[in-house]
Amino acid sequence: MSNFIALILLLLPTYLIRFSIAGIPTTILEILIYIVFVVGLWRAWKTGFKIPPAKIWLPIGLLIVALIISTIISPEKRTALGEFKGFFIDPILVSWLIYQFIKKEDLSKLFWALIGSGLFVAGHTIVQKLLGHTTPDGRVIGIFGYSPNYLALFLAPIAVLTIGYSFQFLATRRYYHLASLWSLAAINLLAIYFSGSRGGFLAIVGGLGIFLIVYFWPWIRKRISAKIMLIILILAGLYTSWTLFRPDLSVSPEAGRVASSNNVRWQIWQASLELGFEHPWLGVGLGNFQEAFGNLTQNRANFPEYITPYALTPHNLFLMFWLSTGILGLLAFMWLLVNFYRQAKGKLARNAPTIIVAVFSAIIIYGLIEASIWKNDLSIIFWTFWGLIWII
Repeated sequence: MSNFIALILLLLPTYLIRFSIAGIPTTILEILIYIVFVVGLWRAWKTGFKIPPAKIWLPIGLLIVALIISTIISPEKRTALGEFKGFFIDPILVSWLIYQFIKKEDLSKLFWALIGSGLFVAGHTIVQKLLGHTTPDGRVIGIFGYSPNYLALFLAPIAVLTIGYSFQFLATRRYYHLASLWSLAAINLLAIYFSGSRGGFLAIVGGLGIFLIVYFWPWIRKRISAKIMLIILILAGLYTSWTLFRPDLSVSPEAGRVASSNNVRWQIWQASLELGFEHPWLGVGLGNFQEAFGNLTQNRANFPEYITPYALTPHNLFLMFWLSTGILGLLAFMWLLVNFYRQAKGKLARNAPTIIVAVFSAIIIYGLIEASIWKNDLSIIFWTFWGLIWII
């Protein structure tokens, strides 16, 4: 089963190949997940089901209840059902397969599958750049279409995985594997650079920072100078992040990409909070965020032309859960996060849990400025690492 699960991770971009069966939209990736899930059910029936503890199934159950309610209240039923299925049910099935069948000796297989998937996406991005297939401001949109940020959202956690995984081979002096992983990481970083995403590098620096702190903590905790330097680096990182993403509302929407991007994101956050306070308990319904956002801001200057087209999400993962699944969904999501880090605590003396925590944390850090799991492939990556922490 580990080979089948690895195949799912390797073929994540195949969610872009879409078609319908009996009028129901689906994708190549989704069909693959369902086939592997059915095979997994049959094998689990033969060998015995692993019963997950309450700390696994309770927050997931609460989230599913919130999703059902949000689908019922959503005026965009087709979109809501599509997000329910593609962003939650399919990834949770993958997470169950991981919990049921994956053992710690299978981790390298899954890691390499994700790294291979990232290599395909990053390689395609670099080829597009070399051929000059870019936006007017020089950014590469890549395989996912619509926004260059989708490239960084996909590649950033894989870059953290690739670099973190290389430390295993550094410790064992397997230099061929080390050089291979660093080369693959360089390809990912180059592709993210071509995407023009500052958020991608923020997530990578945050994820790798957490990895390095945990990895070297036995050395850091014995030295006062190392602790002081760590505090200085964290404060410098926070200041740099604010400098990169702070808005300048005194400039016009035509003032340049960086200023405009920061301002748009800031105004989306403000309007999203306003929308949340208008619908604090149930949110606006699954799949209905942009429509609700547009209705709220339709008479405001610059919003219909410059801001609403980019408001597919509130550009914040926690706001997205609140507005799309209500307070119940937000609480369930935060419960998932708390249980993940509680489960990781005490295991971080080993390399594999440290890698898993670093990748997961990179996704959450990215979620501060983007809805970093609100897409088929991104959600599977999130639920993969959420599932892996339970099998170490």
